[in-house]
Amino acid sequence: MKHRYTTIIIGAIVLVTVGLLTGCVTLRPATIQMNKDIRAYTHVYIPATQTKESAIGVPMVGVILPYAQSVNPRDVIAGGFSKRGFIVLHDIEERVRPKTLIVSYGESGRRRVALGMGSTTEVILQLVSAETGELVGTATAEGCGDTESDDIKQAIERALATLFK
Repeated sequence: MKHRYTTIIIGAIVLVTVGLLTGCVTLRPATIQMNKDIRAYTHVYIPATQTKESAIGVPMVGVILPYAQSVNPRDVIAGGFSKRGFIVLHDIEERVRPKTLIVSYGESGRRRVALGMGSTTEVILQLVSAETGELVGTATAEGCGDTESDDIKQAIERALATLFK
């Protein structure tokens, strides 16, 4: 009986340790706040965003090789909207202005996790009517990956998934 409890306790300690060391984290739920139905829109305009670059060291046979990644949030957002049937515009066109959403991207914070060894990035997508300038809605989500670029991509994808549920 004593051996059984010891095995359970050791197993629990191993699971907790592995979770902390791998940066395993529970992300906060993605949230949306909608003032209008986005199905009334067929086009999106996404202002230009800065490419985010990040790097980590990848161990290879005793040598740490740098591994760089980059992501442009606009590209991820455009892909998400395109996948769902929206037409992505490079400029706001007058003829489709009533059916156009302006989608703005912002980072609303970072949170340290896993005993300070990792972090999450929170992003917010703001949807505004191109015709009236009214706020149609917002979507907020966190992402957690190997790099900050991964965090941002995952957060945008989670925000879009919640938006289109």
